[in-house]
Amino acid sequence: MSERLPFKPFNESGEVRIYYNGLLPHWRQTGCTYFVTFRLADSLPRGVVEEWRVERDSWLAARGIDLRVTSLKQAVRRLSTRDRRLFERHFVGKLFEYLDRGLGECVLRNSEIGGIVAESLLHFHGERLNTGDFVVMPNHVHLLATPYDNVELEDLLHSIKSYTANLINERLHRSGPLWMDDSYDHIVRDQKELLRIQSYIRANPEKARLATGTFCLHDAEYALSD
Repeated sequence: MSERLPFKPFNESGEVRIYYNGLLPHWRQTGCTYFVTFRLADSLPRGVVEEWRVERDSWLAARGIDLRVTSLKQAVRRLSTRDRRLFERHFVGKLFEYLDRGLGECVLRNSEIGGIVAESLLHFHGERLNTGDFVVMPNHVHLLATPYDNVELEDLLHSIKSYTANLINERLHRSGPLWMDDSYDHIVRDQKELLRIQSYIRANPEKARLATGTFCLHDAEYALSD
């Protein structure tokens, strides 16, 4: 892909939609670029997820928020802007650390299987979204994506997960869930953060000490201001 992709950062004063499904909140703003991570169903053992939940609940409790009497949605709304960013940075960082341990069957380590996912991420480029940088790791995927204005990110992810799950299960002669239902996504706030995320995606295989052929990496260029 040789074109330079448009980039629209997060608008602090613009309309934002928030919904909750799984471990973290999801923010939506039309036209923006998202950093997305989705993972295989067996990538995090139940004990690891429970450890993550306990630490999350303790972190909120230290700020006077008890999830036994309030919802996660209400809890996040009560946090200051600074604490919301600290919350996301810390707990998403821990999630990524767990994923880089390579837990689970790691079927995406197979180049043919990982290639199916890589091809699917490019399938709707120029039709329903602009596909930016991505890496298909052994048990998860990191992706920069900008959905078109009339397209919801969750609909795109559902299409990608459904298509790849059916094809991969067929190739591996297996059945059952392939992906976790929930995904992590974050609206890229500014150009500086975009460049930082691009660097993270490109360096992730080396950080996880993966051998050549056990991951699929795609680089993209954005039309950025000087």
